[in-house]
Amino acid sequence: MAPKVPKAFLQAVATHRNRLERVAVGGALGPLKKVYEDAQAALVSRVAKAVKAKRGDTFTVHQQRQALVQLREGQRLITQRLAGKMGPLSVKASEASLKGLAGDVARLSKHFTGSELTLPVEEASVFAGVIQRRAPSMLRQHATSMARYGVNIVQKVEQGLAVTLLKGESSSEAMDGVAELIDGEWWQGERIVRTEMAYAFNATHADGMVESAAALPSLRMRWEEHCDNDGEPLDDRVAVDSLAMHGQVTIPGGSFTMPPTSPVATPGKKGGTIVPAALVGLSWEFPPNRPNDRAVLSPWMEDWGVPGWLWAGGKRLYL
Repeated sequence: MAPKVPKAFLQAVATHRNRLERVAVGGALGPLKKVYEDAQAALVSRVAKAVKAKRGDTFTVHQQRQALVQLREGQRLITQRLAGKMGPLSVKASEASLKGLAGDVARLSKHFTGSELTLPVEEASVFAGVIQRRAPSMLRQHATSMARYGVNIVQKVEQGLAVTLLKGESSSEAMDGVAELIDGEWWQGERIVRTEMAYAFNATHADGMVESAAALPSLRMRWEEHCDNDGEPLDDRVAVDSLAMHGQVTIPGGSFTMPPTSPVATPGKKGGTIVPAALVGLSWEFPPNRPNDRAVLSPWMEDWGVPGWLWAGGKRLYL
């Protein structure tokens, strides 16, 4: 069993997770879903007019081609719009993360050692510089993720329209099917939004610790999964690879490596301590390491008395 984590540290991590949840769910998902729904409804209406969809008329190959031309261009524009909307939202996620880092280090240091610590990122110019350096790469990533999402939707619509042709359904039924399919694919958009916000949040947390390392050389980064103070999963969504990463520590700017086993068994799964071979040895600078990953980074210092471990020489070395 992994060493217990002090309550004050667990509370700081929980607060940190709540910051991410607020910017991802409260700040991003609602507005982006509204943009998505409105834009898709308008697109389906345009497609129906372009193919002259009527009740009773059998859907034709020509109408299928017309529909796909309209959908490809429409989805391209919609995903560009969504990516553009995500830019300012990911900046807000980055700002919340960086403010949280400074506050967490100050509170935890005061609690565990009694010392007052101020990070360089609390200075306005440094804070802005960290955010601005990360923003361009985030915009590119948003554009790539959303473009891929749009292509996937068009492919699924294309398959759906092919089935409509085979069944000999009407053009109005074809358009109803397109609307239903598009509406049913928002779960993928939600997954992208959550993952992109988590990426911005954790990337900026890592950037802030790199920026602070020179002034605070004992500062480290700790990988936090959804676990309790014994390293046990808090729900059944925590997989064995997440358990294997929990509590790992590295230097700012370093990377985290997937070990082959977890110190804690996955509940209800025989042999659940073994990590899938395809993941073993892979490294990440920060979470997420998969879509919808709930891992976050936290600051860590050895004199806080919080357990952590290094992966070195193929072994888990507890600190």
